[in-house]
Amino acid sequence: MLTRTHLLPFFDGVVFSSLDTPSGKPKPAPDVFLYGAEKMGADPARTFVVEDSVHGVAGAKAAGMRVIGFTGASHSHPGHADLLMEAGAETAIRRWADFAPMLAALSEWSEDA
Repeated sequence: MLTRTHLLPFFDGVVFSSLDTPSGKPKPAPDVFLYGAEKMGADPARTFVVEDSVHGVAGAKAAGMRVIGFTGASHSHPGHADLLMEAGAETAIRRWADFAPMLAALSEWSEDA
């Protein structure tokens, strides 16, 4: 899909799947998120994940990451945002135009504050 949308150059070399991990476990296991963070030198506790699936939200949360749900995909349906938030997403966005302001707002806010 990244090739089709011409976005691959922005993600080249930083796309990971469960097949890349030593365990090979798919979501909701946290393995792919932890593997990606390790490869990118990122601290999971200081990482945001954008996820469009309940299993993905659960996996990212299990990895100790903060999650923004995404409902702009073609498979989204009424109530999808609620399901993502029930799985642990802090909020949900439908449009990529909302991503930067949401990330900025969430970066200012912490559950620990």
